[in-house]
Amino acid sequence: MTRTTLRRKLVPAVAAALVLTLSGCGVRATDIPIPGTYPSGDTYSVRIEFGSVLNLPDRAKVIADGVEIGMLDHIELIGNTAVATVQVKAGARLPRQTTAELRQSTILGDIHIALEAPKQSDAVFLQDGDVIPVSQTVPATNVEDILRALSNIVTGGRWADMQTLVADVNAAFPSDPAELDRITAAGTATLRDLASHTADLDRILASAQQITGRLESGKAAVDEILTLGPERAAGLAGVLFNVVRLIAGAGTLAEEAGELLLPFTGDLRDITAILAPTALTVAYADITLPANLETFHTLLRDKLIPFLNAPEVHVRKVDAQASADQLVTVLRSIGMVP
Repeated sequence: MTRTTLRRKLVPAVAAALVLTLSGCGVRATDIPIPGTYPSGDTYSVRIEFGSVLNLPDRAKVIADGVEIGMLDHIELIGNTAVATVQVKAGARLPRQTTAELRQSTILGDIHIALEAPKQSDAVFLQDGDVIPVSQTVPATNVEDILRALSNIVTGGRWADMQTLVADVNAAFPSDPAELDRITAAGTATLRDLASHTADLDRILASAQQITGRLESGKAAVDEILTLGPERAAGLAGVLFNVVRLIAGAGTLAEEAGELLLPFTGDLRDITAILAPTALTVAYADITLPANLETFHTLLRDKLIPFLNAPEVHVRKVDAQASADQLVTVLRSIGMVP
């Protein structure tokens, strides 16, 4: 047997033994140190909490700002949270506010872990063993979920509803193009009018805001009105009906009072005729009284008081004939002498 023949027989046997040995120890194919399946150089581990890591493959890439900085090491379930441990290159500096998201580069591509640092973050960076909490992670939106949602839309009656909606919208518009143009022109004019009266709109909105503010400040009173108003309104309705009945009943009383006063209407008319001039005199007394008082005051001040203080009477001559003639004239004027 030649050396070449022996080598050909030993190589498959060694390979088969190696495969059996690795399979017996529970080693996965991804555990074989093939170049490209693990990060090169020094690394540190970071634990990332996800609500779901469905379809996340082994040795998934860890990418930050479009650059591959690490790989997924393993996943473990702690309670209801999936914790993914990743190995990140030692030169990658990630702030503590870094967020993690499961993404796909293409529709049918593998899912990878995308890390994104906020624009404004602290100068404190993640260290070996640190955790990115579930509040800073976003699960993947798988293409299966998208296709399932589209299937529900198409087969669940939503598409038919959309067709019905489009048909209803088309039926709502007039079939005559001229009528549609008129509606469009009217709408355009309305919008133009609103745009040219923005000051009035602002004033209306400010007034409405003040009204709502006052209603808010008087919330207790409004609540009381709405609570007690219906009951009291019902009571008011009953009171109004009773007032109407009282007025209707007073009609009969008025008829009886009219029959009672009818015989005395003549006397009442005479009394009114007598009292009317007196009432008018009293009514105008406030106007004529000051003038009369002023005249009387002038008489006392200028005539009577000076005369009583120093009366000056000078009798020069008594004409008996003239006095007699005046007396007869006065007596004749009053009807005592013919």
